[in-house]
Amino acid sequence: MKYALRTLFLMLSLINPLCVAAAEEVLQEVIVSPGDSLWGIANKYLKDPHKWPEIVKYNNMKAADPTVALPGTKLKIPVMLIKEEYRNAQLIKLIPEVRYKRKGDVEWHEANPDMTLHYEDSLRTMKGGQAHVRFPTKELVQINENTYVVLKPEKILQQIELVKGEIRASRAKVIMPHGTVVEPKGQSDYQARIREDNTEVVFVYKGKVDVTAQGKTVTVREGFGTEVPKSSAPKAPQPLTSFSDFDPTEMTAIAVNSHIVTPGREPKIHAPSKMPDKSTNKSKSIASKDILVSYTLQLAKDQKFTDIVFTKTVPMGSTFDLKKANVTDGTYYMRVAFMDALGVMGDYSVPCVIVKDTMPPKIMNLFPQDGQKFSGEESYCDIIGETDGATMVAVNDEVVFIGPKGRFSKFFPLIEGANKIKVMARDATGNETTVERTIIYAK
Repeated sequence: MKYALRTLFLMLSLINPLCVAAAEEVLQEVIVSPGDSLWGIANKYLKDPHKWPEIVKYNNMKAADPTVALPGTKLKIPVMLIKEEYRNAQLIKLIPEVRYKRKGDVEWHEANPDMTLHYEDSLRTMKGGQAHVRFPTKELVQINENTYVVLKPEKILQQIELVKGEIRASRAKVIMPHGTVVEPKGQSDYQARIREDNTEVVFVYKGKVDVTAQGKTVTVREGFGTEVPKSSAPKAPQPLTSFSDFDPTEMTAIAVNSHIVTPGREPKIHAPSKMPDKSTNKSKSIASKDILVSYTLQLAKDQKFTDIVFTKTVPMGSTFDLKKANVTDGTYYMRVAFMDALGVMGDYSVPCVIVKDTMPPKIMNLFPQDGQKFSGEESYCDIIGETDGATMVAVNDEVVFIGPKGRFSKFFPLIEGANKIKVMARDATGNETTVERTIIYAK
C-alpha cells in the first residue's frame, strides 16, 4: 500500500506499542481548589471516602485534620482509588494534526504532547495524524489517522468508543458505532477499524478477542479477522490474508522511537507552516501552503549528509517509492526540504532512517516434497519448513506462527486425490516468495 508524501513527520509505527509495564502503583494528580479539604476531595474523587489517609500517605503530608481547608496545590492519588469518571489518560505522543474536545464541549482544540485527557474526552486525528494514548494501567493505544474516539479510562479494563477510523490496542475494550463490542481475552494485540462503507472489522495479531454484535459472539484468534456489516452479526473468522485491506507489515515489531519507517509504507510529508527567510535566516509564516510547489528528497549513508547518494526533486503530492530509487539495498538517512512558487527552499527536516530491501525471503527444507504420496486411514499431513528473512508465512492463505530459527508448521487435512499446497513467505518490506506443491492421498 503506497501512501502519498504529505507530512514532514515520519510515521513511526508501533507494532507492539501495546506492552504493559511491570506492575507499579500508578498515581494521578488532582488539583486542589480554594477551600477544599481532604474530606471534600475524598468525597469527590475516591470510591471510598474513608480512605482519605491514603492521600496523606502518598503526598508525604503530616497527620492532617480532614476537615481543614488545604492551600491550593496538586495532590497525587493512586488511580485505583479514584472513581472511574475522574480517571485520566495521557497523550504521550502525536503527529500533527491531532485535536481534542472536553466532555460537554462543542469546540475542538489543537492537542499537545503530554496533555491529560479526562473521562469521556474525545480525540480526533486528522489526515496524516497519529496519536498514542497511555491509560492508567500503562496500556498504550495507537490511534491512526482520520480517527475519532471517546476515551473512558475506567477500571482495570480501559474502554474506548471508536466513532470513526481505526485504533490498535491490547487490553482495551472497544465499542463501535453499531454497538459491536470488541473485548480482548487477556493480553492481545488487535486492530479495530471502520471502513468507508461502515463495515466494522477486527484483525487479531496476537492472542484472541471476542467480537459481539446483534446478540452473537465470535472468538477471533491470532492470525484471523472478522467483519461486522451494519446491523448484522459478526461473520465467521477468516485468515487475515483473505481480507483485501489487511497489511501484513502490521504484524512486524518495531520499537518505540526507533526512527525507522514502517516497513512497506512510505513516509508521509505535508507542507510546513513556516518557511525560512533567506535574508534573516529566520522562519517566516506563509500565507498559504498552496504556494509550495515541490520538495527535494535526499538519501545519505551518514546522519550529517556528507555522503549523499540520492537526490530527487518532485512536485507536491507525488509519491516516492524507495524500491524504485536508484540506490543499492541498505540503510539510509533521509531528509526532505520544500520549495515555494518563488523559489525559496525551506530547511531540511530532521533525518530519519529508512531501509531499502528488495531481496525476497527464503523458504527452505519444505516438507512434503512435490508429488509425494500419502495413504492410510489418517488423512492429514504436517506442512513443515523454515524461512529466512520472513515476517509472515501463510499456508494456503492462512497465516502460521514463525518459531525460533524461522521454523513453521501447519496441520493440513487431505482429501482423496491431488491436494494443492501454496506456501507464501513475506518480509517486512513486502517482498514475497511462493512455493507451490501437489501431494497425493489415497485411502
